[in-house]
Amino acid sequence: MSSNLIQESAPHDLSISTTGKVMRTLILTLIPALAASVYFYGFGIIITMLITTVSCVLSEMICLKLRKKKINLIWRDSSALVTAVLLGFTLPPLLPWYLSVIGSVFAIVVVKQIFGGLGQNIFNPAMAGFVFLLISAPLPMTTYVNAMPDAYRIISPSRAASIIFNVDRSASELDINRQISKLDYLDRFPEKEQFRIADGYTGSTFLVDAKHEQPEKNVQGFVAENAPDLSFYTLFARVVIGVCFLLGGAVLLIKDIIDFRIPLAFLGTSAVLTTAFYLAAPELYLAPWYHLFYGATLLGAFYIMTDPVTAVSKPSAAWIFGCVIAVLFVIIRNLGGYPDAVAFSVLLGNACAPLISVMTRRREFGQGFTPENIND
Repeated sequence: MSSNLIQESAPHDLSISTTGKVMRTLILTLIPALAASVYFYGFGIIITMLITTVSCVLSEMICLKLRKKKINLIWRDSSALVTAVLLGFTLPPLLPWYLSVIGSVFAIVVVKQIFGGLGQNIFNPAMAGFVFLLISAPLPMTTYVNAMPDAYRIISPSRAASIIFNVDRSASELDINRQISKLDYLDRFPEKEQFRIADGYTGSTFLVDAKHEQPEKNVQGFVAENAPDLSFYTLFARVVIGVCFLLGGAVLLIKDIIDFRIPLAFLGTSAVLTTAFYLAAPELYLAPWYHLFYGATLLGAFYIMTDPVTAVSKPSAAWIFGCVIAVLFVIIRNLGGYPDAVAFSVLLGNACAPLISVMTRRREFGQGFTPENIND
């Protein structure tokens, strides 16, 4: 007797019928954030995301072939595409191409397929790939292009590709700095100071500078003091992209794709803890709004922590899961060595998810029954 029943991997309890539709809807909600990133940071993120997409899909295809699975699973669940997109958002836009390939292969092969594929992995593949690269190649993984006026023209598709693939060796960060220094905003500064300000847009991020640089030597501090219009532009870019993530997360909540408890618990607990740190020592710790909009905080809250495979499913467990990640996030960002702690806190939260699920497990029907308490 033949059966047409198909066993699907998690997620199951969703209003959208199939896992593939869920994943593709998630990708569509990220399009506004991607467009804003291109406008403020240039086309490097597009090139990097194409590299991660090809690498993740090919890695998934090879693994499915070796496991004698149907290749059409790549499109049916689209989980490899989601991993590629999320990894592309977190990697530096001008990261060398081979590092993007290595991170993608590690995420799909080691973190996902070795554990049995979608629904069996215990860690978020995109965050595991990011952390693997961050530990293996810390210098290129902490060199970003910060927001700048006319970034989509300065870092054009051809220029971004030449840097990422190292085709044109003259197309380097130094070359981009020189182009930025020609902006009208900087004409009022001496040439040497123009280059120094421009360097603030092609080096470490604001979080790295705020954590590791001395205030009197901080490039971003110099920009804030001498070119407030450019400093405001950087903050404006982060706010716009953050709002895009919020709107995308709202769509996922409305469609009942993600559980509201996890992002609410994470953002609420993070706000309380970062406020406490800031009030206790404002000269040492950033204000709460910087923690909200800088780094991958909002991306992580709505798109990474809510991964149905590596998160928890019960409502009570979701509150605890979000709070645990928030505590780890604030501790690592304020007291640890890595300024953007979303990836580390998510992976540690994934490791705690089975324990949280066990601790919040409902009592089985009839458990604890004795004839004496039948009328209680």
